[in-house]
Amino acid sequence: MIYWLYKAMALLPLSVKYVLARLAAFLLHRVFRYRTTVIDTNLKNAFPEHDAAWRRDITQRFYRQFTDVTMEILHASRMTLADFKERVTVEGFDELDRLTGNRATSVIVLTIHQGNWEWMMHAANAHGDIAIDPVYKRLRNAGAERFAYEVRSRFGGEPILMDKVARNVLKHRRRFRALVLLADQSPGARDNVYWTHWLNQPTGFFLGPATISQLTGFPVMFARCRRKSRGRYHLSLIPIVETPGQMTEEQIIEAYIRTAEQSIREEPESYLWSNRRWKHPPPNQTA
Repeated sequence: MIYWLYKAMALLPLSVKYVLARLAAFLLHRVFRYRTTVIDTNLKNAFPEHDAAWRRDITQRFYRQFTDVTMEILHASRMTLADFKERVTVEGFDELDRLTGNRATSVIVLTIHQGNWEWMMHAANAHGDIAIDPVYKRLRNAGAERFAYEVRSRFGGEPILMDKVARNVLKHRRRFRALVLLADQSPGARDNVYWTHWLNQPTGFFLGPATISQLTGFPVMFARCRRKSRGRYHLSLIPIVETPGQMTEEQIIEAYIRTAEQSIREEPESYLWSNRRWKHPPPNQTA
């Protein structure tokens, strides 16, 4: 049912989707109060230097951004590569070519839930003719999972389940591609977790991307997606790890963590604050 609902909504013009997005933002924020406590707590912990008025402003802007991006992700199922190229500007291909020896080796691209993380993958493909293989966790709803897979696999992309990524990397290690991971998700109980201080609080990150980088020698870049205006974004590909063999796994993931935090602090309203990112305390606090 969810799958066909998404397919039906995808048929609407983007202008109509934006009208629905503004209505949804009001309902989620003012009527249903969707995760308002989670959002306020996350902002309060991450930015203790700001007052309640600042948090209310960021929260309102977050809901508008969140619903816009939701509709844009639905719309991605009917967009062409030319559409993505026109709506998302990209910089950093020169650095990507330098790090990969003019695409002789693959690259690991780490990003966060900021801006439009779905559009930017297709935009990188459109501008740079890059094979984009996103690594993902399976969604709980089967319909949403099916729709997301179809959107991400358009234009030749091969979405890879996180628990199968190691085998996939070994199988295709000689083919150039960009392995894209939204690495700011809360790690699971089975993940190898690294704990650090991030956004003013103890935060766990899974070490998988760093392990893959060390085993393969693939360099690591950070993808920062900035919103320029409604439906317009700018993607920056930023080198963060050039020689993974000379670094520990913790140093590799720290390079990502610090770059991600800076990106959020520069544009806080476009981060996914409704996510229960800090639901698991560090082991010493649990004890």
